[in-house]
Amino acid sequence: MRNVQIKHAGVLLSLVFSTIIFIFRIWYIRDTNVLAIRNDEYGYWTHAALFAGHDWSDVFAGHMNWYSYGYSLVLTPLFWFTHNLHLMYKAAVIGNGLFGVASYCLCVRCSRILFPKTEQWLTLTISFMVCMYSSYLTQGPIAWSETFLYLLVWLLFYLYLRFEQHPDVNGALLLSCCVGACYITHNRTIGIVTAFILTVLLLRLSDAIDWKLFAALLLPLIIILFANVRIKTWLCVIEGFGLKPKNGLGAQKDHLLSLLTLQGWQNLLQALSGQMWALFTSTFGLLFWGVIHCAAQLLHAFRSKKPKRHTTFYLFTLLACAGTFLVSAISLIDPAAITNLNADTDLTYFIYTRYNECLIGIFLLLGFRELAFCKKDRRFVLLFACEICFYAAVSGVLSLNLQRITDTWHYRAFCAAGIGFYRLFSDTFAMRWCILIAAAGALALGLLLTCYRKRLFRLHVAAACLLLTAIFIPTGLYSAKIGTINSQRGKVSSGNLAMFDLLGDVVGSRDVYCTLDDTKNYRIAYELQVNLIDTHVYSIPLEDLPTEEDGYFICCSSGDLDHLEGDDYYLLAQSKYYAVVIKGDALMEELAPKVEQKLVNLNALE
Repeated sequence: MRNVQIKHAGVLLSLVFSTIIFIFRIWYIRDTNVLAIRNDEYGYWTHAALFAGHDWSDVFAGHMNWYSYGYSLVLTPLFWFTHNLHLMYKAAVIGNGLFGVASYCLCVRCSRILFPKTEQWLTLTISFMVCMYSSYLTQGPIAWSETFLYLLVWLLFYLYLRFEQHPDVNGALLLSCCVGACYITHNRTIGIVTAFILTVLLLRLSDAIDWKLFAALLLPLIIILFANVRIKTWLCVIEGFGLKPKNGLGAQKDHLLSLLTLQGWQNLLQALSGQMWALFTSTFGLLFWGVIHCAAQLLHAFRSKKPKRHTTFYLFTLLACAGTFLVSAISLIDPAAITNLNADTDLTYFIYTRYNECLIGIFLLLGFRELAFCKKDRRFVLLFACEICFYAAVSGVLSLNLQRITDTWHYRAFCAAGIGFYRLFSDTFAMRWCILIAAAGALALGLLLTCYRKRLFRLHVAAACLLLTAIFIPTGLYSAKIGTINSQRGKVSSGNLAMFDLLGDVVGSRDVYCTLDDTKNYRIAYELQVNLIDTHVYSIPLEDLPTEEDGYFICCSSGDLDHLEGDDYYLLAQSKYYAVVIKGDALMEELAPKVEQKLVNLNALE
């Protein structure tokens, strides 16, 4: 009877936590109507549109770089049900909420495998805290690959642990395919792929797996990697991106070659220090304890000269962490913004953590367990001292660089959301606030997890989880607001959406030409195409308009209206910065009865 009650209580607690996770992932759903991040979101939606039969290459070809298509496969079904971008975007955000709940379920399963003796309610509570990490919440309102990638990485960890328990061909195939899915969702997971391949090679060399399992672990991944090259080439060609160096290894090769110089190594140290500082700060030191937990398990296995339970999992986790950190840092070591620091250098180059946070969940789980359940002895004191010294070192490296930057507002909150709590106290980046808040949070955790009576231990652990969650929620939501939601509201207030809606009502099968008032101002063309899904939009300079033809629409800058010479141009709609013009008397006469406003000839405008 008691076991049944405990089981029912666990189910109820899981439902409560899952509901909270879902709600906070979609917290801003009423405000999420449009794409917010310039290239990333457009890249994913462009692939999805192509998979659904819509060719947007005439808009995106001239400006877009490569973006992986894994998340696009998730977005594609939305095109089958509606072509209303607002509904599609909200559906994608709801999908993020479901991905968050699924991630929580996988986190719970991983925790049960790693720590089977922990009470159910405590496992559920710790996993809940992990899945409420601030950056997870910040990515919720954005329809891009991050939240889906977090789910895939949790699935990868779970499948790896299951394979350790029951090494069979089916488990190996699923695990290999999951690694491939991570890579085609975001190519920055190449560090995870490399760690997986190295771990599998080690298992074979140590005779831990036979040749059959070795092949099952690697062959699907190799097939996916080769197929990805072909698919990537096809997409780049058909969508007009072109096989630019930035779309492949060309740019990274240049970054790697920069390591042959002293400046390159200095840039690498700066990038790594900034990322470590940001993640140590945002997790209140739990990242450190997670790494220590993995390293301690491996060291214990090495000393005993006998593999322990989950030894290869901890090795894979550490290698994946190191590889992902290096990939993220290498991508930032060569830009002029780091090499030639100046007043308005983008801070994000130093504290860019978005690529690394796909792995942060497992280190939060392991780190909290290590801090809460390890013996508070000399080893604990020594490790705590090492943590302070390491944090001081990376803080010093970052501080030396930031002293040369005075214009500290330039910061993308959605790329380093974990340290967003400083925004609650300062309008500009304030490193001291981050350090003070992180130190206070770490101290509170230490007191909760060390100063207790044994019979109250579980309550102290739960209180520590709730404390972290209480910090993560406002931090994540505030970073989402300043990094994403305000951008979306700005688009709505500019009047562009109303202009697009009006154009969508009358455009039919006719073409729309979006002109550029300068070569960098192409965002309006992106917005136009995604709002007019079935319309063929061309992105061209003003002087390339087919002036000898008529029967089409022009979307241009309001300042370009004076440059449209001729008697058959009529103003259809206008927002704060842009205008929609009808080209052709016949088209004007056809549309005049269908619109409420009077269609004014441009020559009649003052």
